[in-house]
Amino acid sequence: MTAVPKTTLLPASVRESFAPAVTFLNAASHGLLPVAVAEEVARAEHERVRGDFSIPDVDALVTACRASFGRLVGLDGAQVAIGSQVSQLIGLVAESLPEGAGVVLPQGEFASVVWPFLAKPGLRVRTVPLDELAAAVRPDDALVVASVVQSADGRVLDTAAVVAAARAHGARVLFDVSQAAGWFPVHDTGADFLVSVGYKWLLGPKGSAYLAGPDEALDTLRPLAAGWYAGFDPWQTIYDAPLRLAEGARRLDLAPTWPAFRGQVIAFDLLEAIGIEAIHAHDVTLANRLRAGVGLPESNSAVVSLPVTPEATDRLAAARVIGSMRAGRLRLSCHLYNTEDDIDRALEALNG
Repeated sequence: MTAVPKTTLLPASVRESFAPAVTFLNAASHGLLPVAVAEEVARAEHERVRGDFSIPDVDALVTACRASFGRLVGLDGAQVAIGSQVSQLIGLVAESLPEGAGVVLPQGEFASVVWPFLAKPGLRVRTVPLDELAAAVRPDDALVVASVVQSADGRVLDTAAVVAAARAHGARVLFDVSQAAGWFPVHDTGADFLVSVGYKWLLGPKGSAYLAGPDEALDTLRPLAAGWYAGFDPWQTIYDAPLRLAEGARRLDLAPTWPAFRGQVIAFDLLEAIGIEAIHAHDVTLANRLRAGVGLPESNSAVVSLPVTPEATDRLAAARVIGSMRAGRLRLSCHLYNTEDDIDRALEALNG
């Protein structure tokens, strides 16, 4: 096995924030919850049991999460809208496109990224191989859409090439960073729209999602499910007409899932304290250790996709090594809580 420089790995103290009972290599499905996050979610629900939960207290946490996500993607917190699902936020972008608009996406893209555009009648949607996406942009395309890191196999998009091609043809760009934010640097991608869930590499509970973009791009979107939390002062505009939406990204908000944001703010604090560059180096180093152990070349991704026999799958299950099957291949994903021992245990099971 190729030697791995120790300096690229995070200190062992990072693992103390987590309490895995298995060898968990499945961040691409969902991240491990830090213990403090799980405790805060439980605390929130117990407050509801007792009747002393405060809904308005969540507002400051939502604001903090907006700011944290904004820092990750190079935007101001005021340019971040919240929701609970990526598809619902991408749907806002899909509905903003005029009849006949061209949309180009990678083949094999995650359904929640593709389907909002297929569900709107009148759009011209086509898919091309991922590595041909930039070259495939045409003058009649209105929008280029892709995940920065592909869900099925962890391939990393050349974001600069895609943005440059879109700009050359007058198209906007939407990047889903659900499989990237939290380990891969997505600061200043140049995209018009960025979306992400919080429960994968961002280590949050399920129930938070984010849509961000520069003001000029966000101004093209219309709130399709305008609700009370999108009001310019939600606790003062909570009843009756007329429509009194907030300005900027907040007018696109859906009301927050309370426990999710209670926990997510703690997860953001942990990620920011460690730093994305350090997490990136750690995750890719472990993934490359795994690749080397099965005879694959190095990559720049924290996600490893490989063919696997039923016998190897059984050995992984017996060793309590947790991954997932995607597109007919085993997908293992390394994050900040993983160690070299985790990788070696997976390799032992894979290699028999």
